[in-house]
Amino acid sequence: MNPSVCIVTPGYLSSTPRVVKEADALQAAGMAVRVVHTWGGLDRKRRHDRDLLQGKDWAVDTVKWSPDRLGELGTYVRYTAQRRLARWMPTELWPATHVAEQVQHRVYPALARRVAQEPADLYIGHYPAGLAAAAHGADQNGALLGYDAEDYHVGQQPDNQPRIERTDFLERRYLSECAHVTAASEGIASALADRYDIDPPLVVHNMFPWAERETLDEKTKDREGEALSLCWFSQAVGLNRGLQDAIRAAGLLDAPVQLHFRGGLPDEVERKLTSVAEESGVAEQLHFHAQVPPDELLSRTAEHDVGLALEQGHTPNRALCVTNKLFYYPLAGLAMAATDVPGQRRLLEGHAAFSGLYDPGDPEGLAAVLRRWTDCDALTEAKTSALEIAQTTWNWEQERKKLVDQVSRVLAAERSWLLEKE
Repeated sequence: MNPSVCIVTPGYLSSTPRVVKEADALQAAGMAVRVVHTWGGLDRKRRHDRDLLQGKDWAVDTVKWSPDRLGELGTYVRYTAQRRLARWMPTELWPATHVAEQVQHRVYPALARRVAQEPADLYIGHYPAGLAAAAHGADQNGALLGYDAEDYHVGQQPDNQPRIERTDFLERRYLSECAHVTAASEGIASALADRYDIDPPLVVHNMFPWAERETLDEKTKDREGEALSLCWFSQAVGLNRGLQDAIRAAGLLDAPVQLHFRGGLPDEVERKLTSVAEESGVAEQLHFHAQVPPDELLSRTAEHDVGLALEQGHTPNRALCVTNKLFYYPLAGLAMAATDVPGQRRLLEGHAAFSGLYDPGDPEGLAAVLRRWTDCDALTEAKTSALEIAQTTWNWEQERKKLVDQVSRVLAAERSWLLEKE
């Protein structure tokens, strides 16, 4: 019988590409994969999930909790009330209860029960709430436990002491039980090993399949003309994302340039960024775009010339992480301008052929990087180099081998132990 793996995440699948790629890789390696996740009330995310799941061979189990749907209202009301009560409970109760887990995620009890309903050989959690739910499934079914650290979660909100304490408690509670641990960057792996006194997790970067380039539609929907085109994307456009630096840097260039920012855009943020663009003399070159489905994002990104990776390093997590953009831009065939923060520096050092680093908050430093690519020949060379590394090294087809090898070894070792025990 093929080994079975249950992957757990507390959110939407379209917001957690590591879960999807992990499931694809393990399923392709001959394992039976089941993914358990939740749906809140965001219709757009539900649509993206449905599109994403087209053609997937692995099983999906969804915990639904929306206040706007009659069939899900009971779940929402019940667990919202439980969570509010749990927030009032003293932290001294955490070790003997699952109060911390309930506070961490609204529908944790429902997620944990759903995870445990079907046996698996290995349960892999994403995010602290997913780790806790996976641990419940592993405990109930006498199985192995794993964890994928997509971020340095304890360092995401350094000013939120209650969240830090809760995240630390959950990771400390369950990491010691894990037979399999992966992390999204070298910095995150080192930080987890130091904090929790565990072996350094296996680093599995959040790379993307080279095969995704087959989905390129070759259309130009956003770019306007031949001026050097800079792009940036995220779930939300904000004022703490380094975008002001990009706008000011564009204003310092002598050559024509255009800026394209994609993501959810609050009105106040749009007003402030537009004001910066007006002050910098590039208001006409600034363009905002709504989010697109995951299967269209590569096409829209590939229209441009330079991808912007503007991490500010304001939190320990953002300093250590390696974001999706660092692998997505080369896959799209873009040169890359990135802030010189530890996670990005560690990855991009030695790759000056298609990337350049500058200090956060230094528009002139960013402008100096961009000036390299106002020369058409230099830009062509950079974009060619980016595509080459995406094709040969920085792709999921190569990176997933590390994940599959470790999971296979962990499962094989457990089976050998059980056979010896018999």
